[in-house]
Amino acid sequence: TFRAVSRMPSNDIDLAFVVPESVPAGAVEDTIRSAAGDLLASLRLFDVYRGESLGDGSRSLAYALRLQAADRTLKDTEVAEVRQQVIDAVESTHGASLRG
Repeated sequence: TFRAVSRMPSNDIDLAFVVPESVPAGAVEDTIRSAAGDLLASLRLFDVYRGESLGDGSRSLAYALRLQAADRTLKDTEVAEVRQQVIDAVESTHGASLRG
Protein backbone atom coordinates (compact mmCIF):
# COMPACT_ATOMS: atom_id res chain seq x y z
CA THR A 1 0.00 0.00 0.00
CA PHE A 2 1.31 3.41 -0.95
CA ARG A 3 1.58 6.01 1.77
CA ALA A 4 2.81 9.54 1.12
CA VAL A 5 5.98 10.54 2.93
CA SER A 6 5.37 13.26 5.48
CA ARG A 7 7.63 16.29 5.67
CA MET A 8 6.63 16.74 9.29
CA PRO A 9 8.90 15.53 12.11
CA SER A 10 8.12 12.29 13.88
CA ASN A 11 8.07 11.47 17.59
CA ASP A 12 9.53 8.19 18.80
CA ILE A 13 8.31 6.47 21.95
CA ASP A 14 9.58 3.23 23.48
CA LEU A 15 7.17 1.35 25.75
CA ALA A 16 7.81 -1.95 27.53
CA PHE A 17 4.99 -3.99 29.03
CA VAL A 18 5.11 -6.94 31.40
CA VAL A 19 2.51 -9.41 30.15
CA PRO A 20 1.59 -13.01 30.93
CA GLU A 21 3.36 -15.55 28.70
CA SER A 22 -0.04 -16.56 27.34
CA VAL A 23 -0.57 -13.15 25.70
CA PRO A 24 0.64 -13.16 22.08
CA ALA A 25 2.89 -10.28 21.05
CA GLY A 26 0.66 -9.82 17.99
CA ALA A 27 -2.36 -9.22 20.19
CA VAL A 28 -0.48 -6.48 22.05
CA GLU A 29 0.53 -4.96 18.71
CA ASP A 30 -3.08 -4.95 17.55
CA THR A 31 -4.11 -3.15 20.73
CA ILE A 32 -1.35 -0.57 20.30
CA ARG A 33 -2.34 0.07 16.68
CA SER A 34 -5.97 0.52 17.64
CA ALA A 35 -5.24 2.83 20.58
CA ALA A 36 -2.70 4.99 18.72
CA GLY A 37 -4.94 5.48 15.69
CA ASP A 38 -3.96 7.40 12.59
CA LEU A 39 -0.94 9.05 14.20
CA LEU A 40 0.93 5.73 14.40
CA ALA A 41 3.40 5.79 11.50
CA SER A 42 5.26 2.61 12.50
CA LEU A 43 5.39 0.00 15.24
CA ARG A 44 8.18 -2.47 15.94
CA LEU A 45 8.75 -5.07 18.65
CA PHE A 46 12.42 -4.65 19.54
CA ASP A 47 12.92 -6.67 22.71
CA VAL A 48 11.51 -9.68 24.53
CA TYR A 49 12.85 -10.22 28.03
CA ARG A 50 12.29 -13.03 30.48
CA GLY A 51 13.90 -13.01 33.88
CA GLU A 52 13.49 -13.71 37.56
CA SER A 53 12.67 -10.06 38.26
CA LEU A 54 9.47 -10.40 36.22
CA GLY A 55 8.23 -13.52 37.96
CA ASP A 56 7.22 -16.90 36.60
CA GLY A 57 4.88 -16.89 33.64
CA SER A 58 5.61 -13.29 32.61
CA ARG A 59 7.71 -11.61 29.99
CA SER A 60 8.48 -8.07 28.92
CA LEU A 61 7.64 -6.91 25.40
CA ALA A 62 9.26 -3.63 24.32
CA TYR A 63 7.86 -1.71 21.36
CA ALA A 64 9.13 1.28 19.41
CA LEU A 65 6.31 3.55 18.27
CA ARG A 66 6.74 6.33 15.74
CA LEU A 67 4.01 8.96 15.79
CA GLN A 68 3.64 11.39 12.92
CA ALA A 69 0.99 13.52 11.26
CA ALA A 70 1.12 14.18 7.52
CA ASP A 71 -0.13 17.75 7.81
CA ARG A 72 1.37 19.20 10.99
CA THR A 73 3.97 18.93 13.71
CA LEU A 74 2.52 17.08 16.68
CA LYS A 75 2.28 18.98 19.94
CA ASP A 76 3.74 17.49 23.10
CA THR A 77 0.25 17.21 24.53
CA GLU A 78 -0.92 15.15 21.53
CA VAL A 79 2.03 12.77 21.87
CA ALA A 80 1.45 12.43 25.62
CA GLU A 81 -2.25 11.74 25.06
CA VAL A 82 -1.58 8.98 22.52
CA ARG A 83 1.09 7.50 24.79
CA GLN A 84 -1.34 7.33 27.70
CA GLN A 85 -4.12 5.89 25.51
CA VAL A 86 -1.77 3.10 24.40
CA ILE A 87 -0.68 2.34 27.96
CA ASP A 88 -4.26 2.29 29.25
CA ALA A 89 -5.44 0.07 26.40
CA VAL A 90 -2.66 -2.50 26.76
CA GLU A 91 -3.00 -2.62 30.55
CA SER A 92 -6.76 -3.04 30.52
CA THR A 93 -6.95 -5.44 27.58
CA HIS A 94 -4.05 -7.77 28.42
CA GLY A 95 -3.57 -7.53 32.17
CA ALA A 96 -0.22 -5.89 31.48
CA SER A 97 1.79 -3.38 33.43
CA LEU A 98 4.14 -0.72 32.12
CA ARG A 99 7.72 -1.73 32.83
CA GLY A 100 9.68 1.12 34.30
